[in-house]
Amino acid sequence: MDEEFGPITAGDMIDGTIELASSINRAEVYEFSLKNQFMGFADFRAAFTPETPMDWTVEPNEGALSKDATDFIVKFRPQNPGTTEGFLVIETEDFKKTWKVIGSTA
Repeated sequence: MDEEFGPITAGDMIDGTIELASSINRAEVYEFSLKNQFMGFADFRAAFTPETPMDWTVEPNEGALSKDATDFIVKFRPQNPGTTEGFLVIETEDFKKTWKVIGSTA
């Protein structure tokens, strides 16, 4: 998918903010669903921008969006104390959705 979509970059609009707090080496989870806003199926890629720390993961990271909702699971598992920020991008050929992610240690 990286060849098809190119580099991972945040979109011009931020669709939301995901804020999670967790202890070091303990995962905190955020779940949401997304549908294809257009007809039919569309291949998607879900990934974080390069500056986003490796403390963040998303599943699934690729697949096909349809009119039926696809469930996404975002996990924040901090390796060091403090606050981290970045962007989650889910994109198809037709649209790009971007969420700001903010993680902190409790």
